[in-house]
Amino acid sequence: MANGLTSVMQRHPPITTSVWCRLICLLIVMLVPMPSLAAQTPTEAVQLTMKDLLYLLTELKETSRSEQRQWEIEQVVRRAFNYQEMAERALGEGGEKTTAADRRQFTRLFLQVLRDDLADKLRDYSVAQVAYLSEQGDAAGTQVVIAPAGREVDARIEFQVVQRSGRWLVNDISIDGTSIVATYHAQFSRILREGSFSDLMEYLKQKAVVA
Repeated sequence: MANGLTSVMQRHPPITTSVWCRLICLLIVMLVPMPSLAAQTPTEAVQLTMKDLLYLLTELKETSRSEQRQWEIEQVVRRAFNYQEMAERALGEGGEKTTAADRRQFTRLFLQVLRDDLADKLRDYSVAQVAYLSEQGDAAGTQVVIAPAGREVDARIEFQVVQRSGRWLVNDISIDGTSIVATYHAQFSRILREGSFSDLMEYLKQKAVVA
């Protein structure tokens, strides 16, 4: 009997104190609620987005790291921007006669152009220079107004944010009263009036080349 018990214990050794501690810590981590993106306020969502963008623009500013910078900023845009709806509004009626495949390609290129334009407009700012002035909601969403002070320019930037799937996403950006989506829409409409959807796609491809 004793030999049988010894054999069982050898095959299944008792759990040590250190293992118990690890199991208890793991259980605590699983049970403790983690901060959720859904619990963020609109201003907090904009603060996190600006912090991420400005950090990347500072840390990856060397020309040799341009491809990495573009990739990292694109991930922020994918996560924090309502870029698919922004692309639809920017294209407007010009997308009515296009195929689903055309619209997917347009959205992909729009994302890259938005990524590079954001980098260009924010590259002179730093996290420490950004003041968060106000947050106000209406039927269209919530507007978060900030005032970043750069080395060369001072501007007021208004982020329009909306809730999608429980998260606050940037739906448009206005710099000194000029909407970035409205600006895109005007540019794209002019190209479509004077040319074709293929011309618009070629324009976007040229804008989205690696810097």
